[in-house]
Amino acid sequence: MSVRKRLERHQQVTVNVDALIDKGAKVKEDRIDEGKKWVFINVRIPIDMLDNVDDAVDNRVGISRTGWILEAIHEKLKREPKE
Repeated sequence: MSVRKRLERHQQVTVNVDALIDKGAKVKEDRIDEGKKWVFINVRIPIDMLDNVDDAVDNRVGISRTGWILEAIHEKLKREPKE
């Protein structure tokens, strides 16, 4: 026999907004770790641009989308003047 507990639909939840904002996500200064060589980042790009990247990746053998993007960043950084 199964028993169901009726849940109330409009339960109020109290949240300390300031504490939630202060918790936030880690920023660059928070994630510096001398032992790590790679970090994860989230990047938002237009879908049309992603389609172009995927087309370029499909035309090459042995490279992933991430690898292609890293290669593009590397090429751009080589062209940038050093300060």
